[in-house]
Amino acid sequence: MRYVFGIFTGLVTAALILVMAQMIREGMYPKPYDFSSDQIGKMNAWIATWQRNAFIVVTIGHGLAAFAAGLISSLTVGQSRMSAGIISICIVFIPVMVYLFTYSFPVWFVVTDTVVTAILGFISVTIGSSRVSDY
Repeated sequence: MRYVFGIFTGLVTAALILVMAQMIREGMYPKPYDFSSDQIGKMNAWIATWQRNAFIVVTIGHGLAAFAAGLISSLTVGQSRMSAGIISICIVFIPVMVYLFTYSFPVWFVVTDTVVTAILGFISVTIGSSRVSDY
């Protein structure tokens, strides 16, 4: 039960970080009123208007979400810390990849976002699983 709770806690924290990052980006570049996210052509045209700052906010959000998910999951589970952290960052990493490859983002952003998310996730699992267990 503690294993599931640890993963769940890490994922909830990651989801909150992603929502906050999207809110910051939405404040910088709000969507038009006649806009629907399921219209990929309009979404790609809107993404083309973004400045670098919006991409940087999204990258930071994805990286921090992966870091938080891996760290919190690996710290809160009792045993198998490494596997709990890896499961959590994979659950965060898959939707990030789907998001990046669904729309027409610049190549530099896709590469940077993928690398930052993976590296921060790996670092967090390494930090969280290296803690000495008292129980």
